[in-house]
Amino acid sequence: MKPRCGVFAWCVLVTVSLSVGQTLAAAQTPQPAGSSEPTTVQTISLAGLIAELEQNNPELQAARRDIDMRVAGIAPAGALPDPTFSAGFMSDFWAVPLFATGTNQFAYRQFSVSQEFPFPGKRSLRTGIASTEADAARWDYEATRRRLVAQVKTAYFEYAYTVRTIDVVERNKALLEEVIQIAESRFSVGKAMQQDVLKAQVELSLLLERLTMLDQQRASVQAQINGLLYRQPETPLGSVGEYAPVTLTHDLATLRALAEKNSAALRRDDTSIAKGQQALALANKDLRPDFGTAVFSEKRPGMAWMYGVDFMVQVPLYWQRKQRPMVAGAAASLEGARQMRNNTLATEQAQVTQEYLAATASRRLMDLYSDSILPQSRLTLESSLASYQVGNADFLTLLSNYQMVLTYEISYEEQAAKYRQALARIEPFIGEELVR
Repeated sequence: MKPRCGVFAWCVLVTVSLSVGQTLAAAQTPQPAGSSEPTTVQTISLAGLIAELEQNNPELQAARRDIDMRVAGIAPAGALPDPTFSAGFMSDFWAVPLFATGTNQFAYRQFSVSQEFPFPGKRSLRTGIASTEADAARWDYEATRRRLVAQVKTAYFEYAYTVRTIDVVERNKALLEEVIQIAESRFSVGKAMQQDVLKAQVELSLLLERLTMLDQQRASVQAQINGLLYRQPETPLGSVGEYAPVTLTHDLATLRALAEKNSAALRRDDTSIAKGQQALALANKDLRPDFGTAVFSEKRPGMAWMYGVDFMVQVPLYWQRKQRPMVAGAAASLEGARQMRNNTLATEQAQVTQEYLAATASRRLMDLYSDSILPQSRLTLESSLASYQVGNADFLTLLSNYQMVLTYEISYEEQAAKYRQALARIEPFIGEELVR
């Protein structure tokens, strides 16, 4: 009876071993994330998310309306002040207004129209300031759009990381369940200790804990993406497809040069400097007098209508307390705009450098994992599994090799996402699309 029992246990071990080998082979072959229901679950498109963002995001909509507001203010900024029409009357208290009687020779009726004329150059400067503000609003819109697109891309790759990692954990969970069957079979024939089975079950519980945390992370990122797209937070996103190949062809010096040339924030700051220069010129123009003219007509009893013209000059008599401080304020504002541009340039150059270093480090780790660490760790796991089945390796070695494969597979997915996220965060500065 004992030999028959041994042969039966050997058959069980061979059957389970073949099943584990197939599971491990499947784990080594990349699978599309979220592919449990490929015929019913829709795959989300990054391009579709960006298109929906540009159409529905409230912050972008507000930025567009701000442009419209600035453009609408260009024409009024350079317009003449509104003319003033006035009508006057003087006579006895009992006289009908505007109808002088012959009983009072001093009664009269008067009508006049007056118009102010700013000093030459002021209107064109005001128009230029309003036009520059509209340009600044356009660049501010572009900077906002690029920032939001980068946020969507970053969140998308975070979402893809969680979905793909869940897939990795699910596949390794199936592998662990097969390993548990081997340990239970060996324990049933007295070739393994009970603690091997218990350790495997603890490891399975840890995987379930990790899946719970990943699912919570996926839901959180999903809510973030839906918020950017102006959707309900719980709106499902679907599965993610395979990553498109991405290669960073620019070096750091090229990226910095592109950032200085194409940054929307820097172009916005340039328009702020131009506006400051125009505002300073206008403040100096305010030291010059404005003019005005009035045409009036007067009618007295028994006399014909009389006409007259007034010419007025608005003298900046209090220029030391009014106009001169305004000039100093405009000069300070201009210098502040220049320093703000310097700050924007320094900040963006530093951010480009940080993201470039992060992207290159993640790329190196991805290549290291895919070219050497993962293949070697998988071969090690296969070898330890075979050795454990014949009693030449202990269960702790097998479990350690299994944990190593799982850790590196998750690390690969993490670095793949970080690599693309770093490139997405560089895009707003250089004005080019690096990742799709």
